[in-house]
Amino acid sequence: MRKVVAEVKIIPMGEVSVSKYIKRAIEIFKKYNLKVSPSAMGTVLEGDIDEILKAYKEAHTEILNYVDRVVSFLEIDERRDKENTIERKLKAIQVGD
Repeated sequence: MRKVVAEVKIIPMGEVSVSKYIKRAIEIFKKYNLKVSPSAMGTVLEGDIDEILKAYKEAHTEILNYVDRVVSFLEIDERRDKENTIERKLKAIQVGD
């Protein structure tokens, strides 16, 4: 398994409110064997790179069923030197008290 951390942004164009589309994308991500961490500006996924790619494609295609245009972004962080998890990445940037 090639475990990676990725951030996904799926933007339905021409829509003022996109939350219903984002909720649908998150539902799709949760069907896969991935850790899903939604945030205010995107969704972070952790898991096997092949599963992330399949989930990303399905979510992008699903949203395109509802609107005429979708712009999406996938950013992948893959490491071989350390365990690559969302928690490790967040711990690395914690500011001390």
